[in-house]
Amino acid sequence: MKGLNKVRSKSLAIAMLFVSGLLLFTGCVGKKKENKPKIFSYELYNHAKGLPYEHITSLAAFGDKICAGSKKGLFIYDGVNWEINNKSNNNSLGSDEIVSLQTKSNYLWIATDNGACYYDGNTFQSVFTTGRARAVSGTGNNNHAVGTAYGVIINGNNTGSEVASNEISTLMYDTKGVLWAGTRTGGVYQFNGSSARNFRGKAKSIQGSALIDIPAIPESCKLPGNLIKVMIPYNGYIAVGTTGGLCITDFNSVYKVYTALHDDYFQKNGKIVKEEVAGNCKIPGNKILALASTSKDELLFVVTDQGLGILKGEEWIDVEKTIPGLPNTGLTSVAWCKNDLWIGMEDGIIKVANLSSLYADDETK
Repeated sequence: MKGLNKVRSKSLAIAMLFVSGLLLFTGCVGKKKENKPKIFSYELYNHAKGLPYEHITSLAAFGDKICAGSKKGLFIYDGVNWEINNKSNNNSLGSDEIVSLQTKSNYLWIATDNGACYYDGNTFQSVFTTGRARAVSGTGNNNHAVGTAYGVIINGNNTGSEVASNEISTLMYDTKGVLWAGTRTGGVYQFNGSSARNFRGKAKSIQGSALIDIPAIPESCKLPGNLIKVMIPYNGYIAVGTTGGLCITDFNSVYKVYTALHDDYFQKNGKIVKEEVAGNCKIPGNKILALASTSKDELLFVVTDQGLGILKGEEWIDVEKTIPGLPNTGLTSVAWCKNDLWIGMEDGIIKVANLSSLYADDETK
């Protein structure tokens, strides 16, 4: 019996060893391959690399070219050379100071410190010549809007008195051709013919020693700030950049708000106190300066006063790990051209090549 038990124990040990080896082998073979995080380098374009002037105020992609606005003119880069446009060689530019750029309906819309114009790829044409343009946009050369310190001028006609009391900061035609205007203090206006509807988020006002709550207009509006810096169409909604955070909305029932750590004011024990409030995501800062998206809205690029944020679906990509060494101050603007990200700065332009691979793998799954 003892011999039989020894045989049985030995057989059992061999069987267990075989099973363990088989599990180890199948585990190694069947183990899902982990994707290594993608890391990207960047290239700096400055005066030494041919950029005519380094302080960039705005960026836009126009076809396969990058257009850069500055206080010394408009520069168009074809991948080899920078074409310089300023008052000395372009009569349609009322000023060398480019305030904003926007590509819409196969036109490049250019707002300057003295007038606005568009570029169709061959020629420039003025659309406004009587003062500083804060923004300009259009759906064609016969349909355009110019934002000023005193409202919006649509096809040469001033808008109503309510909008005219606001300084415009940004303009946008959505995918349905509806015009939207962002203001410096009054939130957003949606235009419908000659009328305009106002959207404002909740706000607070200090009056003496009292903190007054100002209700939203309409009540459902959840904009995180009413100083609007930029708006772009995004995934069937509108991405709105404010000084209080980012909002992706349809201005109806959908308000996705993203905020970083920030200060807010509260009334406590008869005094107004300022306290830090936690944000709800990894957006780098609340003051949104510029927005851009990839061709099919796979990624949303958010330039803030604290650096670049990249939103992919509901996930904020870790930019510090993805693009090591990328500056987090001095950013002014952003544009997406083909597969590359371009970032305007106070001291040049950064190009991050082939950033489309951040989402290209998703399309093959």
